[in-house]
Amino acid sequence: MRTLASALLLVSMTRTLGGQTIGGFETLGTYRGIGGQYASAVGPGPTEGSERLYATYLYLDKTFDLLAIDLVTTKAQVFPNPVKGEFAARCMTLGPDGKIYVGSAPNAHLLQLDPRTGRYKDLGQTSPTESFIWDLTFGVDGKLYGGTSPNAKLVRFDPITQVVEDLGRLDPKEDYAHYLAASGDGFIYAGIGAAKMNVAAYRIKDGERRGVLPPEFQVQGQANVYKGVDGRIYAVAGKQSFLLQGWEAKPIEANVAARPLYQDRLRDGRTVALRGRTLTYRDSQTGKTEARPFQYDGNELPIFRIGLGPDGEIYGSSALPAHLFRWDARLARFLDLADLGGGEVYSFLASGRNLLMASYGTDAPLYSLDPSKPPSDDPKSPNPVRIDFAGADKGWRPLALVEAKDGNAYIGAIPGYGRLGGPLCFWDLRSGKVEQHMDFIKDQSVVALCPWKNFILGGTNVSGGMGSHPTQQEAKLFCYDPAAKKVVFEVVLPGFASFENLQMAPNGLLYGIGGRTWFAFDPDRRALLFRKELPFPGGTVYSSVQLGADGRIWGLAGHPAAGIFAIDPATQTMQVVARPPKPITAGMVIKGGFLYFASGSELYRYEMPKAPH
Repeated sequence: MRTLASALLLVSMTRTLGGQTIGGFETLGTYRGIGGQYASAVGPGPTEGSERLYATYLYLDKTFDLLAIDLVTTKAQVFPNPVKGEFAARCMTLGPDGKIYVGSAPNAHLLQLDPRTGRYKDLGQTSPTESFIWDLTFGVDGKLYGGTSPNAKLVRFDPITQVVEDLGRLDPKEDYAHYLAASGDGFIYAGIGAAKMNVAAYRIKDGERRGVLPPEFQVQGQANVYKGVDGRIYAVAGKQSFLLQGWEAKPIEANVAARPLYQDRLRDGRTVALRGRTLTYRDSQTGKTEARPFQYDGNELPIFRIGLGPDGEIYGSSALPAHLFRWDARLARFLDLADLGGGEVYSFLASGRNLLMASYGTDAPLYSLDPSKPPSDDPKSPNPVRIDFAGADKGWRPLALVEAKDGNAYIGAIPGYGRLGGPLCFWDLRSGKVEQHMDFIKDQSVVALCPWKNFILGGTNVSGGMGSHPTQQEAKLFCYDPAAKKVVFEVVLPGFASFENLQMAPNGLLYGIGGRTWFAFDPDRRALLFRKELPFPGGTVYSSVQLGADGRIWGLAGHPAAGIFAIDPATQTMQVVARPPKPITAGMVIKGGFLYFASGSELYRYEMPKAPH
């Protein structure tokens, strides 16, 4: 995490937009930072004997950068992305030809950098059906192989003929071919997942492929394969290790498996690791480490979520990675507070003097920030405080975070990759302990929560984590009693596969949105009063409805023809109130007569009109 002093140094990186106001909308600022760093490899530099660390940085819905960092001077050269529309590069490898190869997303392109000449080019899309290339390896035939999603395909590039091939699926049902390794006897192995793990073996000479993981190990999860420092190929499925030879996956003890052969070793035997703007060199002989900074400004990062803190200030998280920031209205600047790791904060909640956060893919699943104290990464007095708990899944998507009348917080989430049955979690705010109830509603995810009297009303969707295979057809509304720790009732509203937003109104009714429909529900009578089609195209932004001071329920829709809408409980009507200059991507905060939201990396506010009656 960054200290407050270092956070203030980063203020200069944020570009404001001069407070431009168009039709009641005011642009406040554009967030910038270092993107998610997912792939790296040590390779040759432009001159004989020189070395570089090559690394990719993701900027969601924007682009990705490829950096070449001089390992002597630590100067960084940025190679702009030559493929418009590709915003991620999750894998790279050094080829036998001394060139750097990169696999991209969301259109699964291969790219090649020649370190000698600096030429960086697109080799083409590997398959029109694929989005991500997750791993790359060279086979004994000298060709480059890649593993993809969402159809778990194997793709191939021939550096001599420059031909790209789609070799087809490695698994008939699963989505991910996430890890690859090439053996010396002509096989390519792939780790398959995530609803059911397997290991696929592909024989180069004839294209035959088989799943080789023993059936008893083909359970939910993602299998991993890798080349060891001894040159042999290993797999890991859950807690079980395997030695891969030909068509066989032989179970072995974990301590027998060699450690992975990484792409982080320099010619002098040292290894180098990268985090943020710091290179850490490690001498494998002595174990001594040396940390050296390098300069890289980063790029525009999308604002994933904003929330109102207990101090009345606006906080937010960027997406991939999760930089925690505060909008300083006095300085008209973003202040970076902490680096929470990869992923993003999905939910914010002001509780007492603290700002609570539930996040995906970060160093911890939950955080608690005390805004009255400076940010700190001191292990003895960290701020924010990391909250972990038994069975925590950092791959979850915690869309709902509310405080009930018992003074505790409750979290609803989509489970991690390949899983069905999201949890409802009880967070004791006095002790910091978290109690997790997995598969709370059978094979459904808890995606919306709303306090009601001494209860919590919730809504689900029928989907699970990415790569899972749904078993349910209709979402449910439920009522949970925190005191009795039981579900009071569940109801199915026919035709709903998801409930994205729920909000109680002063008239005692629950208003909700699911897909293209909004509705009113009487929780006392457990009765649906009406359902109506949304008066605008597209759907709503998740967790983006709030009760305004005027008694109306305000919400956000992402379609360009929609924008800010309001539900009037007095007339049982919904209408679009205003259309912003750019589509809304994240929200929301209501503060002092203004509604705040984000469009990509830009923060906006809208002056809310008074109710017409």
